[in-house]
Amino acid sequence: MGIGYQGKTLKEMLAEKDRLIRETGYFYGLEKLELAEEDPAKLTRFHMRLLAGCMSARETAKLISASPAAATMGEFLFEIATPEGDVVSASQGLAGHVLSVPFMVRAMIDLDYEDDPGIKEGDIISNNEPLYGAPHASDCYTFIPVFYEGELIAWTVGMNHISDVGGMLPGNLAGISVNAFTDGWQYPLVKSGENFKQHKWWELLWKTRTRLGTMNILDDKMRVAGAMALHNRISDIVEEFGVDYFMKALREILERERRVLIQRIKSQAVPGIYHLVQFHTVRYKGVTGKLFPNSDRDWLLHMPAELRILPEGKLVLDKEGLTSEADFHINCREAGVRAMASLGTRPMFAYSKTMNTAMMYVLDHEMPPGSMANPQNPFAGTISGLGIMGRYSVPLWNCISQAFFATGFLEEVMPHNPVIVAYGLGGVMADGFRWAGGNLSTVGVQSSAGRPFKDGEPVCVGSANLMTDLGEVEKWEFVEPTQLYIGQKLVPNYCGHGKYRAGLGLGICELVCEPGQHLTLAVFGSASSEVTGAHSGMCGGYPALGPVTYFVHDTNIKEILEKGLPYPTDFVQVREWLKEGKLKAGSVELYHGDTPNVVLKDGDLFVTACMANCGWGDPLEREYDLVEGDVRHGWLTLDVVKGVYGAITDGEGKVKAKESEELRQQMRDRRKERSVDAKDWWKEEREKVLTKQFSEDVYNMYADSSKYEKFRREFVGMWQLPEDYQL
Repeated sequence: MGIGYQGKTLKEMLAEKDRLIRETGYFYGLEKLELAEEDPAKLTRFHMRLLAGCMSARETAKLISASPAAATMGEFLFEIATPEGDVVSASQGLAGHVLSVPFMVRAMIDLDYEDDPGIKEGDIISNNEPLYGAPHASDCYTFIPVFYEGELIAWTVGMNHISDVGGMLPGNLAGISVNAFTDGWQYPLVKSGENFKQHKWWELLWKTRTRLGTMNILDDKMRVAGAMALHNRISDIVEEFGVDYFMKALREILERERRVLIQRIKSQAVPGIYHLVQFHTVRYKGVTGKLFPNSDRDWLLHMPAELRILPEGKLVLDKEGLTSEADFHINCREAGVRAMASLGTRPMFAYSKTMNTAMMYVLDHEMPPGSMANPQNPFAGTISGLGIMGRYSVPLWNCISQAFFATGFLEEVMPHNPVIVAYGLGGVMADGFRWAGGNLSTVGVQSSAGRPFKDGEPVCVGSANLMTDLGEVEKWEFVEPTQLYIGQKLVPNYCGHGKYRAGLGLGICELVCEPGQHLTLAVFGSASSEVTGAHSGMCGGYPALGPVTYFVHDTNIKEILEKGLPYPTDFVQVREWLKEGKLKAGSVELYHGDTPNVVLKDGDLFVTACMANCGWGDPLEREYDLVEGDVRHGWLTLDVVKGVYGAITDGEGKVKAKESEELRQQMRDRRKERSVDAKDWWKEEREKVLTKQFSEDVYNMYADSSKYEKFRREFVGMWQLPEDYQL
């Protein structure tokens, strides 16, 4: 006898589920949805009870958290899963993490947790270990089993992003980490509590293994409280509907959603093969030094994607050619890859209130073993793998948008290119108090891209993670006592331009105040880089703009403030004030991606900007009334309006149509003059490839990707190279 439904073991239940979907193509073999056919209103009422339970748990539990990421941003999630691990319903929040739960439950079943350590009523099981299903160490999951008359009928799950994981760099998404041992504290599916209460030793570990022990303990209590509330709600639902109805309804909801997704894909998307390639940089050379010699180099990451939309309504995302796993911070395991890729499919197809794991049975992944998306080293660094794998949501957003555009579903077209920046910081106050913080405010939301009929929305629009926002400046300042916000604003011109431009990106300017004995800050946000991918801008639109980070040291900003004078509030103003000499600095550091730990002192400025998405269409086709609106609202300046959009305005921002048409024609003529015939371009580039005229980073990237048969075949074919060509 097992602990599962009708006396089965969890292994038996999981094997049966896998067999039925493999043999029949239907979830649990449910060719007929009996409950939906007999009484659809009852099933809908049942489903809404589950959803209400998840949302209620979310809103109640967040009051316990001390972290702005949970309390005000919404970087957390509560879920109900089947005994086999499929999420049936979830609250709003970190939507991608729905797809991670099945990996963790499967790991518990494969590891015989039913026998050792045993699973019983009131147990609390915690996990943030990527080897066992968590995307990265910052994603902390709490599981509580739900029993009915001695049988396990469901799991309730709470998860959130914590602010510090105790890694080599402070924060939760470090931009430098060479392996699992420098990632931070990772705990693998541990029974951390019993009788609905966490063990005392569990709190002690948070205090001793992370820099923000108290905050992390409160986050842990939040997860437990929400999962317990959801556990009690399920018990009430079972009493109302009966356990047999409960079990059957969970399965029917999953199968019904799978069919909805299949039908949407078949009716809206054009079958075919879509390609997109992206690049990313990792700068370790001269940073890791003698401590980690294997990592003392730079990487140019090659991130190809072949999206196949099949006539039967399924999707396949092939990543062959992806850069190999390495001693860096951005390897990612399957659960994380699937979680992040789902952020591109969920808004395109799965946009109902039914947020569950049906998507896993619609989107297949091909992840070459030994690649950074499928590392074979059990100790591979994964602390920020989730960030870089967020780039694999882009081909789903953009390629599916192309498929929708081709069929005329313009309102469904939503291209997207995530450009985020987060940071961790830590130090020692003047009295010797050690502290740390991690700021996720720009992770949860972004501007949206230009679409084929309208401009994108500015920052504060939730993208794939529903009900997330920037949080409150006051909250961030409370947990980062050295940082004073003197600017948080939409930055003019900071967007992907086009016939329809993207929403403006966000700029942040912080003044460092009395840091005490020591303070360091490191920017991380591995979905961001100084390079961008092909097709980043849609239909002639400009690509998404990368992040910008300035560290301005030894400034005169406090003197400016003491005199009551105006002060710079974004990176553009800081750059201009430095040139004009109004802002003085001893030194300035500029980065366009992740940074190492940077030491900051009193009066220094930390200035960053991100979230500038991509545009749609040729900027020279932008309607003049839209240009005038941009000038009137201060979104675009006159020099950009003229230089990018070919629009000449009078002193009040009114477009002079005749002069503008002449300028636009001149700009089109210049494009033709500068253009090169494709045959000539190919011949010139082929000669460079033949003679291997690559930079070191590009050479290493191609040499690595050439290990894949498919990539080598396409590379050799594209440039018509001899068969013995080697890198």
